[in-house]
Amino acid sequence: MQYFVYLTACVAVASAVAVNPLANVHSQTASPDFCHDLECPHFSVVQTFSGYQLRHYEKSMWVATNKTTMEFTDQDNSEMFFKLFHYISGNNTRHTKIEMTAPVLLKVEHGPGPTCESFFYQHFMIPFEFQASPPVPTDPSVYITELPPFDVYVKTFGGRPTFDDKMAMIESLVTEIGNPSLFEERYYYFSGYDGPYTIRDRHNEVWLVARH
Repeated sequence: MQYFVYLTACVAVASAVAVNPLANVHSQTASPDFCHDLECPHFSVVQTFSGYQLRHYEKSMWVATNKTTMEFTDQDNSEMFFKLFHYISGNNTRHTKIEMTAPVLLKVEHGPGPTCESFFYQHFMIPFEFQASPPVPTDPSVYITELPPFDVYVKTFGGRPTFDDKMAMIESLVTEIGNPSLFEERYYYFSGYDGPYTIRDRHNEVWLVARH
C-alpha cells in the first residue's frame, strides 16, 4: 500500500474500499447552522457520497501558529489555541479585537522520517472585514497565511473527540473514498466548530484535500 506510508506506520490506516456517490449538489456560501452564527469560510458542496461530502472552498486568509512534536497532547493544542486567541483579543499591531470565527482548523503533516515526527498547524479564519488587510500579529510565533481555493473530502461527526478518535475518522474517510489517487497523502485537517461549553449537537469534521 503506497498511500499514507508514514501515517500508516504511525497510526495504521485501514485499506480502502470504493463507495459510489449518491447525488451531485451545490450549496450557497452562507454560513451553515453548524457555524453557530460565526463567520465561516465560504464553500459549496460539489458532491454528496454515503458518509461524506466533496466541498469546494474559496480562497481565505487565516491566522496560524505551528508546533513540531512526536506526540500531540491536549496541552499542545491549548497552547496553540491561546496564542491565536490572544491575537484576536488585541495582541496585534493595531491592538484590534477581532471576532471569533469557525472552525478552529488543525492541519497535521507527518514528517518523512521513520520516527514519524509531525508538524501541527492551528488556524483561525480572519473575519471577512479584515480579509484584505489582516492586523499583523505581535507574537513572532503567530502569522497570517492564505489558504488558496481547494476541494476537500469531508466527514462529519459529533461528540468531544480525542486525537485518537479523530484519527479513526480519518481512517474511516480513507476507507470510504476508496481510491488513494483522489486525495492528498501527506497531510489532513481536523475541523472543530464548538466552544468547550457546548454540550449538545457538537459538530466536528475531518478533511482530506482532493487531487485533480
